[in-house]
Amino acid sequence: MNQFRPLLKRQITLIVILAMIMVWIVAAYELFRSRQTHLHEAEVRTAVQAHVFAEYSRSTLKRINEFMLNVRSDWTGDWQAFSALVQRRQENIDDLTFQVAVIDRDGILAYSNLAKPDDRVDLSEREHFRFHREASGVDRLFISRPVMGKVSKKWSIQLTRPIFSEGIFNGVLVVSLSPEQFAGFAEKLRISGGSSLTVVRSSGEIMARYPAVESSLGKVIKEGVYLDPSAPDFGNYRRAAVVDGTERIFGYHRLPEYGMTFVLGEAVTDVLAPYEAHRGDVLLGASAVSALALLLSLMLFRSLFSLEEAQRQLDAIFSLSPDGFVSFDSERRVKYVSPTFYRMTGLESNDVLGVGETRFAERLAGLCLDPSACPSIEAMRIAQKQHGARGSEASQRQLIELAGAGKRVLEIGIRLSTAGSVSQILYFRDVTHETEVDRMKSEFLSTAAHELRTPMASIFGYAELLIAQDFPEDERRDLLGIIYRQSELMISIINELLDLVRIEERRGLDFQLQRVEAGALLGDVMANFEVIDGYEAPLVSRTKNQHFFRVDRKKLTQAISNVLSNAYKYSPRHSPVEIDILEGRNGGIDEMIGIRMTDHGIGMTPEQQSRVFERFYRADTSGKIPGTGLGMSIVKEIIELHGGWVEVVSRMGSGTAVTLWIPKN
Repeated sequence: MNQFRPLLKRQITLIVILAMIMVWIVAAYELFRSRQTHLHEAEVRTAVQAHVFAEYSRSTLKRINEFMLNVRSDWTGDWQAFSALVQRRQENIDDLTFQVAVIDRDGILAYSNLAKPDDRVDLSEREHFRFHREASGVDRLFISRPVMGKVSKKWSIQLTRPIFSEGIFNGVLVVSLSPEQFAGFAEKLRISGGSSLTVVRSSGEIMARYPAVESSLGKVIKEGVYLDPSAPDFGNYRRAAVVDGTERIFGYHRLPEYGMTFVLGEAVTDVLAPYEAHRGDVLLGASAVSALALLLSLMLFRSLFSLEEAQRQLDAIFSLSPDGFVSFDSERRVKYVSPTFYRMTGLESNDVLGVGETRFAERLAGLCLDPSACPSIEAMRIAQKQHGARGSEASQRQLIELAGAGKRVLEIGIRLSTAGSVSQILYFRDVTHETEVDRMKSEFLSTAAHELRTPMASIFGYAELLIAQDFPEDERRDLLGIIYRQSELMISIINELLDLVRIEERRGLDFQLQRVEAGALLGDVMANFEVIDGYEAPLVSRTKNQHFFRVDRKKLTQAISNVLSNAYKYSPRHSPVEIDILEGRNGGIDEMIGIRMTDHGIGMTPEQQSRVFERFYRADTSGKIPGTGLGMSIVKEIIELHGGWVEVVSRMGSGTAVTLWIPKN
């Protein structure tokens, strides 16, 4: 489970990232598609409109050309007759032109519907006049660049044809067309905004434009795509306009026969205005979806964090719990194992996680001291179902003894679950200490009963004799002495038992700790210690340095007295008992003070030495040396409750050295 959650987090993070990437890829594709669609539609639209514009202009030029072909042959030099003719026929082109004029062979204005008959204007330098005069009899329509009329005082485009008299050049017929005639077509196309409409001559001069910019008339364009002779007659291009610098999408259509190109452009900003609005909606939508994905992921992570926090708390509880737990899923496969179970059994997660109930039972049986005594999980489950609440909890538990180090004794119980994901839970309780305590209690009671039975039997027997018979005074006094000594032994045993019980139960809580100097404490002990008759007092090695520890003076005095009492009991007369104060360290960490008491008595074998702290154990089995066998047990309990330990070194026939190590203060 703990390994699964980081993987789940990574998967969720990856999914969210991929989802957001996909959202923005879709958004980017939609924006690209929308932009390209609007640009393509603008290209199609401008190309179509340029074509319509060109066809409209072709029709206009064709009407003017037909008019010129009809009237030029009627020019005889009589301006009055020609004027009447023009007036009759001009109604066909009156909506297109504003001036009809004739330039004679010398370049002088011979006729104009806008000039007085006697106006003699020199037009010999005009482009259209020079073209026809120098064309050597070529009869063709010529369209000039925009010029400012000397008669009309207006910008005009001159459409001209030569006049011949008997095959000889006799002048030029001029029809003036306003540039606005072309630009006005924008109203028919409903052009607005940043759109433009332009008429360009094949030599690059701008002949007409909408919106009108007077300075642009006659301006030469050098980089137009349509100016290349090899370019197609229609198409599109995109660039910043020469006139106003606005970037546009242009559609053009050429009329090669008239040497003119008709260009219609739409500003890119206008074309992409719907796209920009759509772009805002798409970005807003993608941002909203991304924010929603992030919010959902944050909520999911928060839920996972809450689950992890709950799991950590449960793990902490299970880790601190002295009991082990194993849960099984709905298919009775091991789903969860608490850390305590691993510590109890020495198994690892790979040994049990995911295995079935049968396989788990086999591995548990492999740990048992007696595999045949290992309980069957199926039998425990059946018993739980049969007894349910009616069966006592103790009757549904079983004990197993493990074969590993320490030979732990575990108590196993089972609980069935109604949850769909959990079928059953096994719980394991380490009852090694309890079992050992029960065993020790049984042994203790048995030993205590045995130890008390001996003096009690003596007291009872001799008391019965005294009651049943009359004895001489000397014998009666001997019998009473035996009863007294046996009673004294019983009192000693009972007192030491009570001391041991009190020390174990209170675990040092009743200790009155104080800072005591070791030499001074030994002086008090020696002053109150009663040396057995015939024995010399202990030899205490005095040191110049003072050694302080924090102890319960009364309890430590009792421990030292018990050790000294044993030293004298197991030493011959006139054998000295030596007491030394030592310094040492506990594993190189805590400074310790040792009180060593050395006798030169009978000593102990290694087997006796290993049992010296057992209750009621006595190295002497002859019964000649008095004692209860509880003294060293009391010493061990007192010293360990002070944070120290008891060191015993003994050799058979050479004596024993007992050192009480206590932390320095």
